[in-house]
Amino acid sequence: MGRLRRNLLVISLITGVLSVPEGAAQAAARQSDDQDAISAINSVVVGGKAAINTRTGQGRELGPLRTVRSLVDAATDDVLGTGTLRLDASTEGPADLRSCIKNGDNRKLQTFDHFDRYASTRRGSIHFQYHPYRITAAREVEGAPTTQWEVCSVGGGQLADHRLRRVGTGIALADSENFRRIGYSWRTGSTPENYTLGLGFQVKKGPVGISASLTQKPADKLLGSHRGPWNTFMDTYDRNAVNAWWQDNCIGRWYRCWPKSGSHDFQGAIAHGLWEFPAGTEPSDVAFYFVLYAGV
Repeated sequence: MGRLRRNLLVISLITGVLSVPEGAAQAAARQSDDQDAISAINSVVVGGKAAINTRTGQGRELGPLRTVRSLVDAATDDVLGTGTLRLDASTEGPADLRSCIKNGDNRKLQTFDHFDRYASTRRGSIHFQYHPYRITAAREVEGAPTTQWEVCSVGGGQLADHRLRRVGTGIALADSENFRRIGYSWRTGSTPENYTLGLGFQVKKGPVGISASLTQKPADKLLGSHRGPWNTFMDTYDRNAVNAWWQDNCIGRWYRCWPKSGSHDFQGAIAHGLWEFPAGTEPSDVAFYFVLYAGV
C-alpha cells in the first residue's frame, strides 16, 4: 500500500480486488485437473495494519485481519479468480518461533511487544512474528537528530499433503509518499538448513543489531525484494517495504509445477526492515502493514 496497481490483497486502504467471472476461475481449475502440469496455483494472503504509540509504547491492531484467496497463473502470477485454499487467520500464534534477538546495548533502544500473523487449516499452519524496535536520537541528519525503527520478521509454514510452493512475509511502513526505508535484509539463494540473518541500526554510537535464526529442511531457494512474490496492496508502499519468501523451483520455469511439486516440510524466511524519521516528522502512532502469504 505510471505505477503498476496490483490487487491481490485488500486491507483497509484498498477498495477492490481484480475480479474474474466465476466460470473463468472454475475453468482454470478444471484445466489444472485435466493436465499433468499445474497451470494455476492457489494462494492465500493474510494481513493487517498495526500501530505502535510512541508515548505509551502500546501496540494495537487497527482493524481485523483480512484473508484473500486467489487463483494465480503459475507462470505469470496474474490473478485468474477466487482461490479455494481456506485458512483461519488469527493475530495470535503458538509460542514455537524463535524471537528476534537484540545484540548490543543502547539506552535509547525501545523494544515493543511482537505482533503475530497465524493461519491454520486441518492440514497445517503458517506463522510469522513481527518484532518492532525504536531508537531515538539515532544520528544527526542536516544537524538534527533522527528516530529509527527496525522490524524483524521470522516464521514459516508446513501444510502436509497441501505441498507448499511459496511461503513468505512482508513488512511495510504505512507511508506511500516519503522514502523512510534506509536498510533491509533478506536471504537469497539455496535454502540452508540453519541460518541467521541480522540488521543493525544506523547510529552514531552504541551500535545495536537485531538478528533472527531459522531451522528448516533445505529445499529449493530463498528470495526477497521490496515487492512480494504476488501482486499485493503493499506494492503501493514499495518504497517502504521489505519482503522475503521461500519458493519452489518449479515456479516461473517453462515446465511450471507438477501436482507433487513443492514441500510438505517446514519452510520459512526472515526479513528485516529499517526506517528513519527526520526530526519533527515521526507521528505519535507509527503504523506498519504485516503480511504473510502462501501458495500451494
